[in-house]
Amino acid sequence: MMIKLYLFSKKIHRVLVLIITVIGVIMSITGVLLKYTFISTKFSFIDLGLVRFIHNSLSPFFVIIFFGMMITGIIMYLFPLVRNK
Repeated sequence: MMIKLYLFSKKIHRVLVLIITVIGVIMSITGVLLKYTFISTKFSFIDLGLVRFIHNSLSPFFVIIFFGMMITGIIMYLFPLVRNK
């Protein structure tokens, strides 16, 4: 039973890592654009309202996915410790 939980956690963790990587890159880019607004003044096609909307819309998903990664990571970390006892 514990091995199945470990393997399931490992699969879920890998998928969540890929998703959070994509969301993290998008949030990093939008965060830089929001922090350094002089970049958007050089490029008139950048709409700061849209950038802020994208950044704020992705934030809850980032937190939920990161929380899922933490749970699966804890399971994978504790599995060898529990199994050795």
